[in-house]
Amino acid sequence: MTNKAEIREGIFYLGKEPMFLITADYPYYRDNADNWGDRLRKIKDAGIDAVTFYTPWRHHMREETGVFTYDFDGSTQPNRNVKLFLELCRKNGLWAVVKPGPFIHAELTFGGLPDWAAAEKGSGIETFPNSKGEPMLDPFRKPDTYGRPMPAPLCPKFKAMTKQWYKLVYDNLIKGNIYPAGNIIAVQVCNEGLYSNGPAAITDYDYSDSALGLYRKFAKRKDVRAPRRLHAIRKLSDLNDYLDWSRWQSEYMRTVYTEFSEVVRGKLPVVININPPTEGRNLDHWLTRVIPENWPGIDYGFTNWLRPVSEDRSSFDRYSILSKRSRGINFEENWGFSKLYDYHFQYPAVCTFETMLAIANGATGFNVYTAVNTDSWDESIDSQHARPYPDSSPINEDGSVTKKYGVLSLISHFFESEGPEFLKCVPDTPIAWGFYPPYAYLAAWDIPKEDWDGMHIEPVKCGYEGLDRIQRVLRDKNIDFHIVNIEKAPLQELKRHKFIVLHGGFFMDRKTQQKLTSYVSAGGKVIFIGETPRLDGDFKDCRILQKKSFCVLKTEDIGALLGRYHGKLSVNDPETQVWAYDNPKAGTQFFFVLNLSSNAGPRYFTYNGEKASVTMPDKSSAVIKIKRGRIDSLFIKGINEMNNTSVVPAASFGKDVFRANTACDVLAYRRGKEWQIKTAV
Repeated sequence: MTNKAEIREGIFYLGKEPMFLITADYPYYRDNADNWGDRLRKIKDAGIDAVTFYTPWRHHMREETGVFTYDFDGSTQPNRNVKLFLELCRKNGLWAVVKPGPFIHAELTFGGLPDWAAAEKGSGIETFPNSKGEPMLDPFRKPDTYGRPMPAPLCPKFKAMTKQWYKLVYDNLIKGNIYPAGNIIAVQVCNEGLYSNGPAAITDYDYSDSALGLYRKFAKRKDVRAPRRLHAIRKLSDLNDYLDWSRWQSEYMRTVYTEFSEVVRGKLPVVININPPTEGRNLDHWLTRVIPENWPGIDYGFTNWLRPVSEDRSSFDRYSILSKRSRGINFEENWGFSKLYDYHFQYPAVCTFETMLAIANGATGFNVYTAVNTDSWDESIDSQHARPYPDSSPINEDGSVTKKYGVLSLISHFFESEGPEFLKCVPDTPIAWGFYPPYAYLAAWDIPKEDWDGMHIEPVKCGYEGLDRIQRVLRDKNIDFHIVNIEKAPLQELKRHKFIVLHGGFFMDRKTQQKLTSYVSAGGKVIFIGETPRLDGDFKDCRILQKKSFCVLKTEDIGALLGRYHGKLSVNDPETQVWAYDNPKAGTQFFFVLNLSSNAGPRYFTYNGEKASVTMPDKSSAVIKIKRGRIDSLFIKGINEMNNTSVVPAASFGKDVFRANTACDVLAYRRGKEWQIKTAV
């Protein structure tokens, strides 16, 4: 083992033991530097492992009459002294994740980019155009203003500027402070795609000359063109341009991520924070771009800025896809914004529910965004948003703590204690959804059915009317599942699953067809929704899969079929959502229980024949650890502040029972014959 900070298979390591990474974001640049020490102490006391923080380019680097200066030590303004901030993190026992952008969003002017990075006329910087040639404008411009055009990320001049910025951050902040010599454990590159536009349509970016030049080299076909809109499809060869442009989407992201992070790659983990897909057909656009298997050296992470998942089923489903797409850390969970985004987020129950859903679906850490309200920034970085920023964090702008702080402390301390053992458990997921990227590549174009009919081919489906429908069916049966990229995954990874379910299409490359037949020969079962492939990736006859015995079903039949074969978990009520994790060698299980109903009271489930229950309010959440058949520890959110409901939290597993003394949010550990109990203040 090395002494480096590492991320392996989505799990963070310092040394040989896995670490469930609990982080909190603190926008130091929006606060008075005199507050930093106090706020960081409170963050640490809440059970947080690490602080995440953006380093805004426009805050630390200035330009006056053509002369550029930078400030990382507070020589021009105290809250630019990020060196001191990092040192205060270290003194308070907090690791650090640095986020240099270049674009960071964070509700800052121009997304944190400096004004001279705009693709203005005469700047020498290319614009970031869509398929219509329209430049993307500053998404945070003032109302009724034109806004500055965003720079094309791969424009040589902007790319050189970005690399210079990263070099400044590395030389002045990161170098010498990388774990184990210092407390920096990771660097995040970019933000939610490029300009917080990760879910955008494949025709939204990037049609700049710099990007198109690279695309032509990538496609490796004579006379290749970048399609700007869908034309009539008359024959199979007409599909090639659309397939190549869609395939380019993830390669484009890899290129940007690796180019920008060049100075830090190989020295410490480089992470990203993917945002969720938008609704409907846009899921396929998202799937073309989010293929982390194509990004060696870039570790998957994600954010969540949807409507409350406890109140909105579409948000619940999309957040589940995001957190399941690849194993990784949740790097932004909304714990502070109710006025700017959605009023529900003022309530601890809503933030807790979202956090638990992410972990239940496989997140290997979570983030509190933000941990601290702030009100001391200058107009040069943000002249639009009301103070404080945000409005309902666990720690107020005056340093006092809120109800959220007490709840957060219970959750953090549970995972601080139980996280390493939880990460050694395996989810009860006998089923995998087989993601075949080329299906998303075509589905994203929404080719009319009459064009498919003209070629005597069924429409290709992947995310929309594929994954989204299958997920809904499985969750209603309380059947958990993985997402596995069958094009990229080795055979050994496929063998981990008893079933692979996918929406079939008329083609599949020969290598993947052969891999699936080997999987079946080893005892696995492949279930196609729709049809099995009859052509290969070049649209030549290839019926390898059709020669094997594969089950072909309709989506609505999946639940009934797989319900007979699911794992050890059984739940009869679809409004009681349960996820099970198991480590048979240690005799340990973890159960995540989410109450989607409007009713308070016991929620029931059975695991391996043992009856279990959790008593909780409506729209609430809990996690329970079982050790050798007995309840070993638990966290139950016993109060729903939004609906003003509460219960006396309780849990049972077999004959073993825990019950609190009063209505509360509770964290409990078994210590011999006694319970050590903490409640939120």
